[in-house]
Amino acid sequence: MTPPKTHIEYLPRWDEKMSPGEAMRQFYSSQFPSETREVVIFYFEYFYGICPIFHPATFLCRLIHGSVDPLLIDVMRAKTARLITKYTGRRVDLDAIIENINRRLLLDLESPTFDYIRAVVLMTTLSGGECKFMSYNSLVCLACSMVTRLGWNSLDLCARDAKSIPWLEWAELETQRRTFWIVYQLDAYQALLADRPVSISDARLHTGTPGSDCTWDDISISQILHWPTRHLQSIDKATIINTGALSYTFIDVCDLTVLLSQINQFMWSIRQRTYAKQLPCRGDLLSGMSLFVDYEPDRKQPAVRSSLFELPRFRELHEALQAWCKRLVPADDLKGIGTTLGHFSQFGSLGHRQHQMRVRYFCLHCYYVPFLHLLHLANRPSFFKSSSAVPEFCSSEEYRVLREMLSSSFSGTTNDSLLAYDVVEESWQICLDSIFDLSMFLERNSDISLERSDQITPFCLFTSITVLIRHIRKCRCWIEQNGGGDGGCYGQRVMERSLKVVRQLWAMLKDLGFLWGVRGMEKLLRQMQVEEVINAADLLSGLSL
Repeated sequence: MTPPKTHIEYLPRWDEKMSPGEAMRQFYSSQFPSETREVVIFYFEYFYGICPIFHPATFLCRLIHGSVDPLLIDVMRAKTARLITKYTGRRVDLDAIIENINRRLLLDLESPTFDYIRAVVLMTTLSGGECKFMSYNSLVCLACSMVTRLGWNSLDLCARDAKSIPWLEWAELETQRRTFWIVYQLDAYQALLADRPVSISDARLHTGTPGSDCTWDDISISQILHWPTRHLQSIDKATIINTGALSYTFIDVCDLTVLLSQINQFMWSIRQRTYAKQLPCRGDLLSGMSLFVDYEPDRKQPAVRSSLFELPRFRELHEALQAWCKRLVPADDLKGIGTTLGHFSQFGSLGHRQHQMRVRYFCLHCYYVPFLHLLHLANRPSFFKSSSAVPEFCSSEEYRVLREMLSSSFSGTTNDSLLAYDVVEESWQICLDSIFDLSMFLERNSDISLERSDQITPFCLFTSITVLIRHIRKCRCWIEQNGGGDGGCYGQRVMERSLKVVRQLWAMLKDLGFLWGVRGMEKLLRQMQVEEVINAADLLSGLSL
């Protein structure tokens, strides 16, 4: 039996003497396949910032030398298929490519190469973007297994004198770090949505965040100018902008991922307190307060005597999410700075990095909203029950259908969070405020094309719309109860604002359909009758809710 690999070659059969200029000349020559050139340019322009697991200059040299695994090129082709179809008119059969790639992935499980692992990572992001959640979960588990088997979760467990590491070895370590952190991110997202523990626990995480030297991204430079390098915690936003330090957007995602892992662990721990009452052998988990002790699912207005805000850890996580968002460079500050890619030789130049940075910081603000929602939508009595009662605003059949549709994508706990009406008022208001802030943020940055978004953006729009639909229903009841009084007038103003925002977000989600597989999200929202909400002419009597 062949033992598993613990090390794989980083750059096989690569001519280190080839200059980036010569590689670029050959890349644009008639001898290089035009279709492959098209795929590479589209991938780097639209997806490199999301998943920066390549060193652009050495990747280009390997590509010219013919040492890049064809499987990796095909995965790039699948990632860019929708864009190529839109901009060239040449139809790419995405489903056929995905089926072919999945078959080939199974053939090399026992002997992975560096390119194979990166192909798995990119296919994982594609599966998530196409809403193929069973494939996404399976590929996440495969990627986690490979990076831990290779020890990429412990790259910095034994500190070395970085200055003594040769350039090629340092580049290998840097690429491994980036690949590991992408895998860790994908696992954390899936764990939170699937209501399962993360595959790579914090106790096994001994790999530092990647370096931040901006010349890493410059395709015209074969070796970064200042290495080894590490992320500087004290760097100010102006320096990040002026130097085009694109790597900091990736560092910010790494920081968020650690926080999401902590949120996931917290949500598991508070549920264990409740479920432990039915398991005498787990009595050790019952320390602390009893949550929502008078909750009765059949009550129209549950008597909530407690809130998760009474738990210090909940407040800490809420404040940490807010602090993370405030640390981000505002995409507005980068408006008018940077240039789009005119020629591939400009990739990673200062102007291009600044352009890519604005796109990434735009997306990162969209990361904040749905994860804030998932934290606060758990602040409800029904979160501590094995199943939620049917909300008074829904028929039993409607609720059953919605849960069945949601179950193909999310866990039962997440499903209930997207449908529940018993969220504690303080948390509900935080969710609403984040959506209204998001609406203004999107308007201020409306010049950024939606095709620059990543797969978290549709999820951000989706969770926001589910909150607004529920809020409009609640407002309608409020108006009916208060009539023409002050309470009714206030409820109508709030509903009008919610309707305006839900129209905006619904239009954006549908526009994203060409790039990401959001048809499932659209179907779910139509089942929630979002069209009836948007097209309502009479706010008091015309809402078909």
